[in-house]
Amino acid sequence: MAVLFVPGSLIAASLGLRGLTFLAVAPVLSVFAVACTAIVLPYLGISWSLMPVIVAAIAVAAVLFAASYLTADKLAVRFRLNFRRPTAKTYAAGIGFIVGSISIAFQLRQAFDRPDNISQTFDNVFHLNAVRYILDTANGSSLTLTSMTNGDNPPYFYPAAWHDLASLVVQITGAPISVAVNVLNICIAAIVWPLGCMFLTRVVTKGNGYVVGAAGLLAAGFSAFPLLLLDFGVLYPNFLALCMLPTALAGVAVFFAAGDITRIPALARFALAPSLAAGLAIAHPNGLMSLVALSAPILLFSYIRYWVRKHKQAQGYKGIIFFGIALLLAFAVMAVMWKLIRPPVEASGWKPVQTVGQAVGEVITNSPMHHAPAWAVSGLMLLGIAVLARRRHNLWFLGSFLVSAVLFVVVSAGPDPWFRNLLTGVWYNDSYRLAALLPIVAVPLSAIGLAWLIRRSQIWWFSGRETRSRWFGTENHLRVVGAIVLPVVLLAMTLAFQTVPLGSAIASARNIYSTTPNAPLVSKDEMTLIEELDNYVPQNATIAVSPWNGSAMAFALADRNTTSKHTLTTYTPAVLVLNDHLRDAVSDPEVCKAVHATGVGYALNFGTQEVHGEDHGFKGLLIEQATPGFQLLAQVGGAKLFKVTACG
Repeated sequence: MAVLFVPGSLIAASLGLRGLTFLAVAPVLSVFAVACTAIVLPYLGISWSLMPVIVAAIAVAAVLFAASYLTADKLAVRFRLNFRRPTAKTYAAGIGFIVGSISIAFQLRQAFDRPDNISQTFDNVFHLNAVRYILDTANGSSLTLTSMTNGDNPPYFYPAAWHDLASLVVQITGAPISVAVNVLNICIAAIVWPLGCMFLTRVVTKGNGYVVGAAGLLAAGFSAFPLLLLDFGVLYPNFLALCMLPTALAGVAVFFAAGDITRIPALARFALAPSLAAGLAIAHPNGLMSLVALSAPILLFSYIRYWVRKHKQAQGYKGIIFFGIALLLAFAVMAVMWKLIRPPVEASGWKPVQTVGQAVGEVITNSPMHHAPAWAVSGLMLLGIAVLARRRHNLWFLGSFLVSAVLFVVVSAGPDPWFRNLLTGVWYNDSYRLAALLPIVAVPLSAIGLAWLIRRSQIWWFSGRETRSRWFGTENHLRVVGAIVLPVVLLAMTLAFQTVPLGSAIASARNIYSTTPNAPLVSKDEMTLIEELDNYVPQNATIAVSPWNGSAMAFALADRNTTSKHTLTTYTPAVLVLNDHLRDAVSDPEVCKAVHATGVGYALNFGTQEVHGEDHGFKGLLIEQATPGFQLLAQVGGAKLFKVTACG
């Protein structure tokens, strides 16, 4: 919690933010501060730790604090000095957040099962090893992290914000990486995500306590997020970016005055959107492009509103033409970003998974990727759409909903490969990534629907005041039932209806995080042997491993250097020799040359079972007890640890 809130709170306070805005923005600014500091520190020759992050946050806060005075931002100054007493709306929002946050934390606790369980998935080899690499090199820069996997080639940009956060948690607490990762993800999902949903809902509506509180509660009601990206992949950086996305989208709406928050300091209004967008980009470029897609209706709505106002006031067309050109330029920039900020085509090979009709049905029932239909929140979402459309208020948000729905339908059911790649190639043409985008807009819409339902039930309740007074006695009892009991009953019913779809999502994730005898990445026996490496392998030794069968996890979990740290590694010539011929060390002189070049002294044989059930070679590591030149040091089930004795 300190890692997520302290750096950003310093910056948010300097901007004069308060209340829900402060709480939602602070962790997103922390991610921005952490990731940017990590990039700068190597150029200054400073090792990676929390202290430089705090110093950087204080420096930025001081500059912004001074800027608010120099620009005579009176609202910022007044907000820093004056504190209002909590209102009933504040308590309603707080209760909604607490219930939603606890619900999400409980869901993830059920999914992870044990604090030290790891995701048994392909991408987790990179993510956990990247955290260890940052700790070992004292360098968390997104510009150099890929040195871990790029062999002799120069590194390239990789979004390291999530890995930086996890490494700081390990540094501060001394917890194992597996535990730090699970705790960090729980905090991000249970705190950052619902606060962002509440902030976005407040921007879209007029800040009614019921609707903002309902958003916090309903943030826990969707199987598509945050559970989905902690199950599939596993896509930790993308998960972080989407947890930040509601806050960033709200920041864009505030920047263009498209929402209902008017009492916000001027400096904060214009500084938040760029800062939050930059934080998203470093968390994951997919997050930035998602923000671009969902923000397009805001720009269009703002221009149309400006055009209508100027036309009514008969003030001429100069401003309309000027801002029209600016709008076209903005869309041109978006188009260029759409072309450039995308993975290569060969990395975007995901195919459609269903028909158009099925995809539309999954959007309407909030059951993407064949999850169980979420009837309760879906009904509330449709009601929220109707309420927003009838009020003709902030219609841009319906445009954002339409954008997210179209993207999911195209990626999961698009028949035209060229058009599909044009529109969704930014997200690797991956249906899971765009399925997780749907709740970003569905949560506020569902909250609007639930708040409307609560309000109508209260009107109905009090309209029969005389009759119901005979049932409940005093007027005070009637008010208590109308103000407290009815909303609680409706909220409880909503949560109850969500137990089935959420239960299946939790069960799916729990299966991914289980360390079983046949786990796809690291089995129970293999995990036991990794935990015992301290007894056999010196701290500075290097172990020959295959990333596909889980033995490469010895780097993250046992803090022993390995020849491979990710499935998609570019190997040096020496490591390639070991991967193919290490077991022939006695008969092949090239092997011992490679052993000396890499410093390998040990080897792990975790067999031929690979995380994707395929065969990627690495035959040189399939060493058996009788292999000349190797000494068996330990064996747990089929997992074996050998010492290389052939090369002197």
